[in-house]
This record gives sequence, structure tokens and C-alpha cells, in this order.
Amino acid sequence: MIALLAVGLGFVMQALVILARLLGGGAFPGVTLLADLAQTVTWSVIVCAGVAVGVSVSKARKALAGLMGLLFAPLALALAKASQRAMLAVIGVLEQPAALSLATVGVVRAFEYGLLAWLLAILTEKEVVRPGPYIGTGAAIGISFGSILFWLTWQASLAEGAQLALPQILGMIVNEIGAPAGCALLIYIGQLAGHSFSIYKKHQPVTSTAGPQPPAGA
Repeated sequence: MIALLAVGLGFVMQALVILARLLGGGAFPGVTLLADLAQTVTWSVIVCAGVAVGVSVSKARKALAGLMGLLFAPLALALAKASQRAMLAVIGVLEQPAALSLATVGVVRAFEYGLLAWLLAILTEKEVVRPGPYIGTGAAIGISFGSILFWLTWQASLAEGAQLALPQILGMIVNEIGAPAGCALLIYIGQLAGHSFSIYKKHQPVTSTAGPQPPAGA
């Protein structure tokens, strides 16, 4: 279920990023939208699935959840980038050079989603039933680590004699906050569904598999 919801999250995030860039005066991406969408959906599915697997572990939950997020984030980033490059090759568009190396972004993402998974595991362990703490945790993580990536990107751009344009800044803000917040919301939905199913199973009548009992005194 988390994987299917993550696909939807990828589409929503891509739409929000495009909207933010358009509001900042940017142009519609055109055919490169397919490559960006492939990257966003791949990232969303893999990283959210990794966080969900970590959170669902029962024993040593918090530490293991953090480790899963730490491991899955760089993997998701690499596969997302590969899917973007493959789509760009299909449509015949050259890839634009990134300001930051994939390794640098991967390290930041690893710690970001490792910490996110660890904090979400704490919330599920405490059986928090409201979505606010989950979304707030994701947004706070996004703001913290997004600020780091924004500063690194800004410095790398200045070193190359360029500046970040407003559409790029707005798109980055939406993506950095929305992605972890959305992933946290998916974890909440998954935990809520699992809890509801457990309650449903608990209230189901127990059916006896034994055969008919002989009458008393027989």
C-alpha cells in the first residue's frame, strides 16, 4: 500500500514543484517533464518504502528504522537519477549539469531520511494517532536538511559564477519540505490502516474448527 501511495506522492510533488516554478516566473518544462517525473516517482517509492520497512520492524525498532532510512536514501537517489537519465536519453535531451555532486546529495539524504525514520519509529512506538506530529516531523526534517542542501547549492553556484533563479529556489523549497512531510504522512496512513485492521481482526468471532460434540451422557 505504501508503494502505491508513494507513486501518487511523486505525481503530487512534481505538480507542486512545477506550480512553484511557474509562480516564480519559470517556463513549463516541456518534454523534460517526463524525465523529472520518472526521477520524482522513483525517489518517492523507494525512499518511502525503505522508511516504512524500517518503521514496521518490531524489535530494536528505532535504531533499525534509522538504519533503513540511512541505507535506502542513497539507493533511492541513485536509482532516481538513473531513471531520469534513461528518460532523457529516450526523448533525446541532454542532461543539465547539477550544482552538487550525487555523492554530496546522497550523504545529506542518508542522514536526513535516517533521522526521519528514527523519529517516525518513536511516534509509532508511542501509538500517536494524529497526523499532525507525523507531518510536522517530516516538515521540520525537510526544513533542516533542505537548508543545508540549499546553502551547499548556493555556494556551488556562486563558485561557478552563477546564481540560483527564483523559480529554482521556489521549486527547491517546495520539494525539500514537501517530500519528507509527504513521506511521513504515508507512514501515518500505513500505521493507521494496520491499527484499524488489528482492531477489526480482534472483534471478529472465533470460529471453531472442531467437529460436533457428542451429547452429554452419551
